Amino acid sequence: MRTRMVAVVGTGKHTPGPVLELSEKLGAALAKARLGIVSGGLGGVMEAVSRGAFHAREQPGQPPIIGILPGYDADEGNNFLDVVIPSGMGHARNALVAAAGDVVICVGGATGALSEVALARKIGRPVLAFPESGGTAMLVCKGLPSVTQVRTPEEAVTVAKGLLE
Repeated sequence: MRTRMVAVVGTGKHTPGPVLELSEKLGAALAKARLGIVSGGLGGVMEAVSRGAFHAREQPGQPPIIGILPGYDADEGNNFLDVVIPSGMGHARNALVAAAGDVVICVGGATGALSEVALARKIGRPVLAFPESGGTAMLVCKGLPSVTQVRTPEEAVTVAKGLLE
């Protein structure tokens, strides 16, 4: 059976502390549920979710933490990734992030996350979002009835696992 992957999208630069804390807790909850993580691999929400998953691992052989980078330099990825994919595609890599997740979870976010959510819905991926994290997550919860609102990392994992069954 292949590893189920959750794409986490959200704010990169200038991420508020509470959003980083939420993202780190989400990463830990995903790792404990043995779900793989894919993101854009840079900072902000992407780094926080990777860090949370990295530190929550309880045994060897956990699902991977993957970053799909916009540029060609693998060293631009955050320090908590198992697999770094330097795409060289710039913002077009957002399509790869959206497609790589069996489920997409949005935390905060701006235009990059908005494009990932839109692409995910266009290709039929379920999207969960934390409206209280602001930004794209709040916007898509108000504007897209197909986006499922979640309030806690534990709820997000429960919903995601239900969608994957």
